[in-house]
Amino acid sequence: MTDASLTLHHTGEGYEYVRCRAGNDDATVYIHRLTFVAEYGLDALPVDWHVHHEIPIPWLNTPENLTAVEPVRHGRHHLQDEPLSSA
Repeated sequence: MTDASLTLHHTGEGYEYVRCRAGNDDATVYIHRLTFVAEYGLDALPVDWHVHHEIPIPWLNTPENLTAVEPVRHGRHHLQDEPLSSA
């Protein structure tokens, strides 16, 4: 069995993530994504979709503050102040 290292980190913007290193593998996952999947299930988060914080506090990773968003809509929301509810 390979020794694995699991560590908690924060980005400069305040997002929390877990990093796991085992052998030549190095994986990272954000806590808000883990929380979303734990609460709503893996099927509730389509591949490549983002998890958005409704209240824009990066460390407020409560399930009620998180929603799955299609990446283009998420980018438009943050870059162009477009509401997420728009089509």
